[in-house]
Amino acid sequence: MMTTALPTEIEVLPAVDSTQLEIARRLAMGLMPRALRAETQVSGRGRFERTWHDEAGQSLLLSVTFPEWADHKAPWLIGMAVAAAAAGIVHCQLQWPNDLVIGPRKVGGVLTELYPDAEGRRIPVIGIGINLNQSSFPEVIAHRATSLHQQRGQSYDAHEIAEELMRRMAQFRMPRNWDDLKPVWMMFDHTPGKRYQIPTGEVTTAIGVGPMGELIASLDGETIQVLAAEAIFGPATR
Repeated sequence: MMTTALPTEIEVLPAVDSTQLEIARRLAMGLMPRALRAETQVSGRGRFERTWHDEAGQSLLLSVTFPEWADHKAPWLIGMAVAAAAAGIVHCQLQWPNDLVIGPRKVGGVLTELYPDAEGRRIPVIGIGINLNQSSFPEVIAHRATSLHQQRGQSYDAHEIAEELMRRMAQFRMPRNWDDLKPVWMMFDHTPGKRYQIPTGEVTTAIGVGPMGELIASLDGETIQVLAAEAIFGPATR
């Protein structure tokens, strides 16, 4: 299986609207940035365009491109692999498809997106956001969000965590299917029992992760599957 051969150098920006959008712009210009980290994001976001809140210098805000895996048939597996690597570094749990959690609270997340390069290939771009040193959060998310500092009373260095994450990603092998990722993911899995709202608006209870990285959940006593692609990228438009 092909490895990433990622360099460990990270370009650091003091502020940007979004590290994901900055990489998208550079790809469109024919450039191939490998890793961008920002001290703060003005328009950070998560899945389904949800706003990502951060305080300047208090979070890890990193985006990494994977051009070796252009046009990957299951790009969500790359994001899940990155999430597992991050969980191992900061010692937290994972909730499908890409949340980093400590108990019931979210400490970070991983965003998988595909952006075209100058040749028209779909390049996986993985965004990683981790709350490191925040002591409080906006009221709208305070019931769910937390930081490593709040949980453990320590201070964390975004540069050190980013460097370690890049070192681990440089050793990645391309996940062809869920079996390639499952042994690592399951070490940190905290998915069963979590409630998810599916595209129909109905609320399900998670049972676990299926053979292609999809969610297996219970809805009114019936077992259903939610595709990982739909959870990462949103429902397909018609």
